Amino acid sequence: MNRRPVLAIAFFAASLGLAAHAQEKDTQGGTATDAGFFKNAGASGLAEVEASRLALKQSSSAKVKKFAQTMIDEHTQANEELEGLKSGDKGYSLVTSPMPDSQKIIDAMSRMHGAEFDKAYAKTMVADHEEAVAIFETEIEKGSNPELKAFAKKTLPKLKHHLEMAKSLP
Repeated sequence: MNRRPVLAIAFFAASLGLAAHAQEKDTQGGTATDAGFFKNAGASGLAEVEASRLALKQSSSAKVKKFAQTMIDEHTQANEELEGLKSGDKGYSLVTSPMPDSQKIIDAMSRMHGAEFDKAYAKTMVADHEEAVAIFETEIEKGSNPELKAFAKKTLPKLKHHLEMAKSLP
C-alpha cells in the first residue's frame, strides 16, 4: 500500500487549518495580533468591571470599594471606546463576557465576604492588570491596525496606574 497519497492528504488538510488562521485579518489590513488584542482587551475589561461590581457588594474595606468604583468607571469607558473601534466591519467579534478562567475566579470570589474577599480581589486585580499591561504592550509593538495601536498607547498609562493602585490594596 502506497502511503504517499495518504500523507499528502493529511498534510494538505493540516495546512488548510493553518492557512485559515493566517488569513485572520480585518478589512483594514490588520493581523491576527489586532484581532487577538480586540478580544483579549475586551474580555479583560469586562472581567475587571464584573469583579469590581462584586467588590462593591462583598468588600468590607472603603479603600477596596473606592478602587472598585474607579475600575467600573474607567474600564466601562475604555470598553465602550474599544467597541466603537469595531464600527464598520473590521472583522472583530464583540466580546460579551470575561474569559472562562476569569469567570471561574469571579464565581469563586462571589462566595467570599469581608477580608477574605478583599485579599482575593486585590490579588486578582494585580494579576489582571499585569496581564492587561502585557496585552496592550504587545499591540503597541506588534499590532498593525492604527486605531487599535492608538487606543493601546492612550490606555496603557491608565492600566499601569491601576496596577500600582491594585498593589496598594489591603
